[in-house]
Amino acid sequence: MTSPGDPPTCAALTRWMAIFLLLNAFVLSGVLWLAAPSGEIGSPPVPLKQTVLHHTWDLLHARGGDDSWGIIAAALDYGRAPHTTPLYTEIFFNRQIKFQYPPTALFAVAGMRLIDPTRIRIDDFYQGPWPSLDDMLGLAFIAMLALATAALFELRLRQTQAFANCRSLAAVRVVLAVAFALTFYPAVKAFTLGQIQVWINGLFALALLCWIADRKAIGGALIGLICLIKPHYGIFLLWAALRREWRFAIACAVTGGVGLAASIAAFGVAEHIDYLRALSYMSQHGEAYYPNQSLNGLLNRLMSVTEPRLYANLEFLPERFPPFNPWVYGGTMVAAAVILLAALVLPRRREHEGKGRDSTIDFCIMAVSATIASPIAWEHHYGILLPVFAVLLAGTPARRGWWLFWLALSYVLASSFIPAANLLAPTVLNVAQSYLFVGAVIVLLLLYAQRPPALSGPGS
Repeated sequence: MTSPGDPPTCAALTRWMAIFLLLNAFVLSGVLWLAAPSGEIGSPPVPLKQTVLHHTWDLLHARGGDDSWGIIAAALDYGRAPHTTPLYTEIFFNRQIKFQYPPTALFAVAGMRLIDPTRIRIDDFYQGPWPSLDDMLGLAFIAMLALATAALFELRLRQTQAFANCRSLAAVRVVLAVAFALTFYPAVKAFTLGQIQVWINGLFALALLCWIADRKAIGGALIGLICLIKPHYGIFLLWAALRREWRFAIACAVTGGVGLAASIAAFGVAEHIDYLRALSYMSQHGEAYYPNQSLNGLLNRLMSVTEPRLYANLEFLPERFPPFNPWVYGGTMVAAAVILLAALVLPRRREHEGKGRDSTIDFCIMAVSATIASPIAWEHHYGILLPVFAVLLAGTPARRGWWLFWLALSYVLASSFIPAANLLAPTVLNVAQSYLFVGAVIVLLLLYAQRPPALSGPGS
């Protein structure tokens, strides 16, 4: 028997997780499917009745795309061939191919070619008898995301002790974590789109698990690998240095440094300097296309109300970006500076003021802030939110209904796909297209608001 002051049990938590999964992934998707009108919208066209479960179905059948692989393959071919024009000047500016990755990312396709060059999907017409190598690797990283999230959730439950009797039903919660991963739109979209982001999502979940388990050097090395694909995660180096987390910082710097040195040796210094010019251009322009779930995307889409041809809300334009707009650029940069500075400073100041600091929450704040602050944050970039939700849920203060409401709302917004929101594109109400961005902002606010629990065990 439990008294009113006792924490809720993990059995009750498991039961509510199962109910929420059923309501969010299946009932809500059914309602969205029934309520949406028939037809398609956008270019490439997306059925208005499409839901996250369509992407789950394609993932379970190992049907991915070539969004990253075709572009990386083209850049790799050019980088390896004799040339005088730098890589990004040629591919990004002259050919107008939106190759947005650093030269170090070329090693991903180069490595797959060493394994089996005939099984790489570089277009949507791969017809091999088995799933392509990139699809198989994508499934492996989806499994990494799901299982690492399940493991860190169990470990976090034991650390926070927000729920009682958490050694029971652990296997059921692992199954539920896998189901949540398979129905979490940013995660499955990364796979069906054929995005290297699916690697980043899996690596991040594993890095967070290592952090919680006090294997910080391994976590730092994993973040270092992520930096080779997405350099703006390098802000974790500054974050770790400010907190004197030297094992993490050194492992991250060494991993990233070795990868960068190898890339310079393979492709030359000029290509890496040229990449900075492409980065600067992208930060000045951003993207108006609705999957860009950032403040930049929201502002660009508002501009599309009066200039739909210049700011393509519903159409992905592979050959051009929105025009430079000082208001959009200024708003994006100011917001990014505030978000990143807050992530670097506020949790540390809280510790200095004697209010405590939970290093795991701090880690999550930095990761979510780095994603939100980016001028271009595609839907699939938010796959990193899945393990963050696990951290938040495992430390949920007992019997705080408002907290659970906002946590549930943010998950619904982040995990769902609602193409019918794009019907609002021609109006100022197109801010509703940024529902995933809003969900991510709520997550960030919840991270800041969560009080440090009385932790026990490794990583505390």
